[in-house]
Amino acid sequence: MLKVEDLHIGFDSDSGFVPVVEKVHLQISAGQTLALVGESGCGKSLVASAIMRLLPPSGRMNRGIISLDGTDLASLDERALQQVRGNRVSMIFQEPMSALNPVFTVGAQVAEALLLHRALDSADARLQSVGLLATVGIPDPEARARSYPHELSGGMRQRVIIAMALACDPDLIIADEPTTALDVTIQAQILDLLHDLQERLGTAILFISHDFGVVSQMADNIAVMYAGRIVELGSAPDVLETPTHPYTRALLATTPRLDHSARRLPAIAGRVPSPHERDAGCHFRSRCPDAELQCSTSYPELIARTGGHFCACHVVNADD
Repeated sequence: MLKVEDLHIGFDSDSGFVPVVEKVHLQISAGQTLALVGESGCGKSLVASAIMRLLPPSGRMNRGIISLDGTDLASLDERALQQVRGNRVSMIFQEPMSALNPVFTVGAQVAEALLLHRALDSADARLQSVGLLATVGIPDPEARARSYPHELSGGMRQRVIIAMALACDPDLIIADEPTTALDVTIQAQILDLLHDLQERLGTAILFISHDFGVVSQMADNIAVMYAGRIVELGSAPDVLETPTHPYTRALLATTPRLDHSARRLPAIAGRVPSPHERDAGCHFRSRCPDAELQCSTSYPELIARTGGHFCACHVVNADD
């Protein structure tokens, strides 16, 4: 369904072009969920923006292919892209209050994609928008369609965003931290909703998160991202049960688990280096307990291990 090959993204600055995302390869099949996981500042949302061709003005994709069912999205002009966004590819944003327009009713906003891509008249679009609100579990959808965003709870607003994303039965949904601002009860409801809708419609999902607890409930495959690069990639069971990259292991150790008791969860020392601080070596080495001399001289390649499990680590790959 979606194939991202050798994606490079950077920003133009006074000092020249600054690379931020490099050598990203991703693949999602129809009906499957790929989770893109990492700390804030790793480049996850930039990858999502590049797929939607919605990079900030100073940002640009300077290399790579983004293919949706064989169509290279990176080569499309703006007119052709308008037929893709909201139609074949939809996005669920992290903060629904900033994604929804405060001066329009939620029903009108759900109907907008139907009016644009399905050429329905306003009455039919409104009727379908009420049906979509019902599909995502909003009670009394007829009345809620006449509500404004500020009149709804955070969980209800997120359901509206999901209804908007589903309006045209997209091939791919990009969910960028869709549950971060919600309490755990609403979070669980939203995840169940996405899972049920995917099973029913066969939609592919790119699920962006920093939370392995959430990812474990959603993902078929997991790509772990650090400082603009994929450092580990594999099936969800492989990555969660037998993580190989030191960063993946450190992230998993910071995730609370019911089967482990600890007075205090471990933290990963240090921080993600900014693009200006990166050099030719492994970007994780200053925070890595296993770092060796080679880690400071060259960046490790993403190498296939057993069963389609990939890892970019000099130490791990040398041990094999």
